[in-house]
Amino acid sequence: MVRSAVRRAVALGALLALCAAGTTEAQTNVKVVAKEVVDDRISEGMMKGGLVLLLDLEGDGLDVVQSARVRLKSAMADTGEDLLPKEEKAPDFSDRNVNAGTLQVVVNSPPRAASTVQVAGTVELFVPGRDASAVVRMPGALAKLDKPVVSKGLKSAKVELTLLSKAKYLEERKKNRLDEAKIAKIREEAKARGMKEEEADAIVEMAKAFDEMGEGDLPEHGFYLKVPVASEEKIQEVWLETAKGERLESGGSSSRSDEAFVLKQVALKAAPPKDAVLVARLLTDKSIVSVPFEMKEVRLP
Repeated sequence: MVRSAVRRAVALGALLALCAAGTTEAQTNVKVVAKEVVDDRISEGMMKGGLVLLLDLEGDGLDVVQSARVRLKSAMADTGEDLLPKEEKAPDFSDRNVNAGTLQVVVNSPPRAASTVQVAGTVELFVPGRDASAVVRMPGALAKLDKPVVSKGLKSAKVELTLLSKAKYLEERKKNRLDEAKIAKIREEAKARGMKEEEADAIVEMAKAFDEMGEGDLPEHGFYLKVPVASEEKIQEVWLETAKGERLESGGSSSRSDEAFVLKQVALKAAPPKDAVLVARLLTDKSIVSVPFEMKEVRLP
């Protein structure tokens, strides 16, 4: 039985001043607060230890920041070990309304002899108000289902998306289900990573459990999307509005993905009007404020 790790958190009191050259005045005094350090120095089977830094942002102008993320450039223990994950993937932006705006940074587990770590990187703030093209409105999209949406705004941002009929969504969802070929690929990747057979079995079971999620009845009212993975990474939010610009109330959403596409269903409280407008909020170069930071001698618990 895999033992559970005991997580200890230590609050850090220092505020780290951040400088963002070339940004609007409202973002020049943004600060990051190192809130907690969670240290799990374990390594047992699939349970890998790691160091988690929980960060808060403070300063004027944060009310116009919709989401944020941290991109690490370096992470070093005082014993000399490089803690930056080798296969680090660009993290998703985290909505400022989720978890009270707290951001999470994860690095490799430091050796037990380490007492401090040094971390540097960039906080990226998504401020859609800085770029009018970050919000794309698509009138008439509901009348042209099962074909890629034609939009100058999407084309300019190099984003593709398709509104699906319920029947087409069900067809796509069926093709997206976990099959023997996908299971075999999971096992191949696990073997390549040096995992034991029982560890690969556990990963397959987890994949099957996730595959069953969202397979219930579809909502009575809603809309459905098929988005290439590369485009989905640029889409921060998508919703429907009336022709007068009133946002339709959503009842929640769910998505599933493979290597090529993301399928998304969005439930609505009521049936949308025929002239409803599809709206997408996109990441653009102009809408992102990059703020470098460095944390020296962050003490481990």
